[in-house]
Amino acid sequence: MGFILKIVIFGVAAYTIWKTANRWFNLLGGNRPPTAAAPPPPPVRPMQGSRVEDTHPCPGCGTYISVSAAKCGRPDCPQT
Repeated sequence: MGFILKIVIFGVAAYTIWKTANRWFNLLGGNRPPTAAAPPPPPVRPMQGSRVEDTHPCPGCGTYISVSAAKCGRPDCPQT
């Protein structure tokens, strides 16, 4: 009776250790199937009718203004 009890206790302990290790391994991401590659994003099309203008920083205040603009809006703007 004592030998069978030792075998049963050893089996329960081994099963507990196995399940605990398996659960921790799954939590750390070990048993996850490989994920499929994400589909590529759709191509970005430029908006129709939009115009892109070049900008540069104003020498006086540092704000970016259009190259075609005469002044940035400040009364003491050095932009001509």
